[in-house]
Amino acid sequence: MTRHDRQYWMGGNRSYEQDRFFEESLDKSLWQKAEGPENWDACWYTGMPDPEFFSQVGPERKINHIPGNNALTVKSRLYRSLMDLRDRVERQEKGGKHLTDRLAFVPKVFSMPEDYHAFQQAALDNPDKRWLLKPKNAARGKGIQLVGDPADVPMESSWMVQEYLENPHTMHGRKYVLRLYVLVSSVSPFRVYLYHQGFAKLASMPYDEENANNPYSYLTNPDVNALNLDADVPVEFVDFERYRAWLREQGHDDEALFAKIEDMVALTCLAALEPMRERSRVIGADTRGCYELMGIDCLIDADIKPWILECNLSPSLEVCAGPESGGDIEERIKGSIVADMVEMLGLNRPAHKESSGSMVEQLVRETQAEMASSGGFRNLIPGSDPSAYLPFMTLPRLSDWVVAQALSDRPLKPPRLERWVAEETFSEDQVYLYDTRLGHLSSLNETASLIWLMATEGAGPDDIASALVESALKSMPTAPDAWAIRNDVWNTLADWVNNRFLVQSEGPSANGDALESGQPPFPETSTMMSMALSCGRFQARFFTDSAPLVNRIESLLEPMAISDEAGKDSLPRLEIVRDTPGFTLILDGQVIRSRLSLAAVVPALASCLATHSARHDDIAIDAGLVAGSDGEMFLVSHSEPSMRDALTLALSTQWRMDCGRGALLKSTDGSCVTGLGLPLHNSDGDDVFTPSKAGIAGFAGRVNAVLVPSDESLGDGGLQPLPVNESLRHLISSCCGEDGRPLDTDGFARLADWLEGRERYLVDMNNLEAAAAALSGRCFEKAPQKASGGR
Repeated sequence: MTRHDRQYWMGGNRSYEQDRFFEESLDKSLWQKAEGPENWDACWYTGMPDPEFFSQVGPERKINHIPGNNALTVKSRLYRSLMDLRDRVERQEKGGKHLTDRLAFVPKVFSMPEDYHAFQQAALDNPDKRWLLKPKNAARGKGIQLVGDPADVPMESSWMVQEYLENPHTMHGRKYVLRLYVLVSSVSPFRVYLYHQGFAKLASMPYDEENANNPYSYLTNPDVNALNLDADVPVEFVDFERYRAWLREQGHDDEALFAKIEDMVALTCLAALEPMRERSRVIGADTRGCYELMGIDCLIDADIKPWILECNLSPSLEVCAGPESGGDIEERIKGSIVADMVEMLGLNRPAHKESSGSMVEQLVRETQAEMASSGGFRNLIPGSDPSAYLPFMTLPRLSDWVVAQALSDRPLKPPRLERWVAEETFSEDQVYLYDTRLGHLSSLNETASLIWLMATEGAGPDDIASALVESALKSMPTAPDAWAIRNDVWNTLADWVNNRFLVQSEGPSANGDALESGQPPFPETSTMMSMALSCGRFQARFFTDSAPLVNRIESLLEPMAISDEAGKDSLPRLEIVRDTPGFTLILDGQVIRSRLSLAAVVPALASCLATHSARHDDIAIDAGLVAGSDGEMFLVSHSEPSMRDALTLALSTQWRMDCGRGALLKSTDGSCVTGLGLPLHNSDGDDVFTPSKAGIAGFAGRVNAVLVPSDESLGDGGLQPLPVNESLRHLISSCCGEDGRPLDTDGFARLADWLEGRERYLVDMNNLEAAAAALSGRCFEKAPQKASGGR
């Protein structure tokens, strides 16, 4: 571009005092003011602009905000972001503390309304503790007040309660908060700076525990204290140079304090890194054109420990203090902050030209050039020790990694990953990932499957990328783009870590001993129960890790259990996993049923087994079976759900015969049926089940009669013969073919022919003794066919 061709625009909830330092810092020979928001090369916006402002940003068109910054700048989100970071790091360390302890710098926050009861309990447990009530999205101290009676805290979603930090460090008897100026100049690679100057903002009244309800005593916001007409100096700012000199005079180590502050600021910004990257991706923002200048407020307690209080979007650049109370110094510092920022971002240099060299060389050169022109900004990330903050990232992106490697004075250990909340299943060389928190199942393509398997076996991202490049070299006519492949691998793994499918491994293996903290490692699905099952022609290995479910289901599955140690790994995988909410039933990576209550698991599992029991031309029948030792059998229809398995259980008791549920009419066994051994539904309750008798699963014999229970009176004998068509009407809805499909024409005809050769009766459920006696006389006197087979 030629001189004067670049335009800047200033907008938002603004005043000229808020904008003037930015305007004054621009080289007037390169920049001219835009007439409106339509065309600009640099946008300075007070507050957060609408998403469309980010549609055209890039290396040559910059805006002073990053999408997703509300992960820091909304008070309740700041706490949640830091707690999410702490949870992940705690999981990485597996009981270690050297990383987790560095994150203990934010007071407890309760967000309304979801934390209302938790706050009430905390207030009850700590009657002497004080709390601050704050609007979630306000600034300049508006609406902040000490909580009097916790019962009066509003439940509306616009409020939060923050733990009040007792025993603050005081300066000249007054409470103070440090205002820190923090710049995120780049999201990828991530670069964070802290300005060497800032302010101690003092309250306008002496701090007094007995008078802490006085806002001029416990609040340090200039807008609040400016209203204190009784103070000689209502708004007073002390710059860091004088503040640090005063600390040393008091015998404190200012270097140690500011080292803690720098670490705290870097970690706070890291907590929002993934939300900023994700929001930028969603709205299509090129983050090379985004930067963020924030004001972070930090309280120092009596032990000289820093605490993060809040992070402010578009920090005030107006001069608040009068000349006699630091106003001149305030103006000089705020002006230099913006001027150094403009210089570091290259806004006053000629328009960007394409860089030469590899992508690694370009990234490293760009980072080094920015750090060399940073003025009063001190670089925190990547910083003097680029390895220090890599473990706090969900996973470094490739740009973070290559910059850290280039700037480090020693080789960096590649990150290693392990499973967190994802379980993988396999089917036909494809990997399926199941999110055990959310109940989501996703399939991976061939490349993603390889990345997942190598990562979970301990390979680092670059090792995986090298394997993919080598494979591509063998299959592609031209050399692949190695950087693109590396970048895809790092991004894929980072997305999985961000979703908590994986986590960086900082401590012992996830499959090792329990955590030192006393928490068990994330349970594998086979921890509690693993059993090989046979149901008709279907066999599978069943898994679940829920103790309440094992207690409920183990005896019900025992009749179908088989010994298959030699071939257990080749069986289909049938599992029930804990979900939110309830349970999910999965067969070979495919979700069969989800959102199951504990009571609904047994019927769902029984239905799954029954519908998979048939092969080819078999007919699976969901019906009761009563079987004698000589092979005589009775099939009991379930066409009346209200009666459940009452007739099957009653006849089993009357005749002292075995019973079970489910029958398979095999295409190869003529008229014989084979028991499936599914649990019976007891009439005592909706979720009460009885296991099939041992041996009924796999037992084969000839059915003497097909019985249909009825609640209508059928006379003294308790029985009424049924024609074939009426029997079909009761039975057909309980029949299926292979994979649970309805019977086709041939299957229907075969079932009708089979019924033609059986006795068929309605059974009076109100006259069971007579019906049982009549059935004994009619069916048992006929010589039954011997069993044709067994298990």
